[in-house]
Amino acid sequence: MKKIIVTGGCGYIGSHVARAFKNADPKNRVYIIDRLRYENTLKNIDGFFQCDYASVQALGKIAEIKPDIIVHCAGTSLVGPSMFDPADYYSNNVGKTITLLNFLKEQSKKPLIIFSSSASVYGDPNSVPIAENHPLAPISPYGNTKLIIETLLRDYSNAYGISSVCFRYFNAAGAWPITADLGQAPGATHIIARALEASIKGRAFSINGDDYNTPDGTCIRDYIHVMDLANAHLKAAEYMALDPGSHIFNLGTNVGTSNKQIADYIIKKYGFTFLNYGVRRPGDPAELVADATRAKEVLTWTPSYSTIDSIIDDAYKWYLNQPKI
Repeated sequence: MKKIIVTGGCGYIGSHVARAFKNADPKNRVYIIDRLRYENTLKNIDGFFQCDYASVQALGKIAEIKPDIIVHCAGTSLVGPSMFDPADYYSNNVGKTITLLNFLKEQSKKPLIIFSSSASVYGDPNSVPIAENHPLAPISPYGNTKLIIETLLRDYSNAYGISSVCFRYFNAAGAWPITADLGQAPGATHIIARALEASIKGRAFSINGDDYNTPDGTCIRDYIHVMDLANAHLKAAEYMALDPGSHIFNLGTNVGTSNKQIADYIIKKYGFTFLNYGVRRPGDPAELVADATRAKEVLTWTPSYSTIDSIIDDAYKWYLNQPKI
């Protein structure tokens, strides 16, 4: 039995991780800390605390529960807005993580930290697929905050014995399989969410940029099903019991899919009123594809839900049932 706290556990990835830990062993005690409350994310969860993850209330609950694992998903997470309001990103992501870590280093029981990092730490890659030893050069304040937190976790592991795993997510998408009762909140900004919402509502859809140096001119990304991301956290918990310290893993599929390919699939299966092309978004590299070999070999993790068809179809089932799209 493990005690797990998920910061940002009412969010898209955090909610899947929390449920995955509970489903893996019903004896696990899983708690969520989040400023927002969504009832569908709290099924079978052992405790929910509606507060900021670095607040006095949250830190008090951490001291009381003495978790074995903290999955740190909380934070501000959009590339575009970070370009125009970086202060919020440095405060919410970096400043509050420092507060959390400074509290944890003083505890007698130091939990494993599993941190939601991002492929944005690579910036515009020199080559693809991208392995963990690729140079790190974020091109957005959001990416900078992820890299800073990775550095903090390495240093706090070395100095204070707080073990950590940093997962560099590539593009998370999809929804909880079969039941489709967990998914990304309406109004999300990534292309699969926007395209499906446009299809369901009968709206026109616009792709951001068609002049990238890619085969069809649109951005290429490595899409990973959110269920596969959640399962990687279970694998990390098992592995870190044997090899504590500080570790970094890419989570992706080694396969790139272009924005146009996604739009073409949705047009064929679900339809659009109209498809057009707009300007690029600031901070968007042309191509990001993972080399996830290390996670597969070290953690014995294999993505099993992450074909682009399954990702889109699972997300469609979720969005179809949302009243506020």
